[in-house]
Amino acid sequence: MRLIENWFSERYSDNLQLSFRVKDQLLSIKTDYQRIDLFDTYDFGKLLSIDGTVQLTERDEYIYHEMITMLPYYFNTKPETALIIGGGDGGAAKRLLKLNFKNIVNAEIDRNVVEVSRKYFPEIASSFDDKRVKLIIGDGIKYIKNSNEKFDRIIIDSTDPVGPAEGLFSKEFYNDIKNHLTDGGIAVTQSGSPYYQEKALSLAYKGLSGVFSNVKTYLAFIPTYPSGLWSFTMASERAFKIRDENVINGTYFNKDILAGSFYLPEFVKKIII
Repeated sequence: MRLIENWFSERYSDNLQLSFRVKDQLLSIKTDYQRIDLFDTYDFGKLLSIDGTVQLTERDEYIYHEMITMLPYYFNTKPETALIIGGGDGGAAKRLLKLNFKNIVNAEIDRNVVEVSRKYFPEIASSFDDKRVKLIIGDGIKYIKNSNEKFDRIIIDSTDPVGPAEGLFSKEFYNDIKNHLTDGGIAVTQSGSPYYQEKALSLAYKGLSGVFSNVKTYLAFIPTYPSGLWSFTMASERAFKIRDENVINGTYFNKDILAGSFYLPEFVKKIII
């Protein structure tokens, strides 16, 4: 991350970065786990950065949160319960509430992410005030090891596979996830930019494939993430089948996206071979 002359820049490589013109820096703190920065930008509103990488902006957060929740919702059995690992901004929980989930557990390791989100993104983090959401401040890896609960959907809403999120891309963790899914349940994780983060996608896909019988990667366009092309990978013991019911449109998500997101460019297919 660099802030020069009122520009925040996320560096993708030694030779490329994406910059946002900034009105003001609203917050900068170092927690026990990571660095959190918050900016007020001209084009994307408030922008939350963790360890120098964009996590969400007011303008386009809906794309990520719809795609990690709404797309897997329509496969296999109709879900009612979910576990979110990460997701301290409340965006994933908000979308699940709109899908009428009855019970949501959200395990976030860094209390500061929740507090910052409550203050600066109240329209998103207000999901934590809903009685259907149980917020746990703690390590999601430890939670899943010590819990006996089973869930219809497990959503791994993590940062990149470094630091506190590194263990969320391991085969051991995916085994634990599998053991906490109901019959026909689905796990889904963000798996990075296929263009700039091949390792993240490869780790997620191959790790899940070593544990689950059925694994699929799908894509979305997210303007403020590296290259704009972002991947998600979902896994289940049951073959994936779209349920026969009306698809509710989001702001990004619709019936065409539900089907078309699985059509992958050739270079992405080669990453997950």
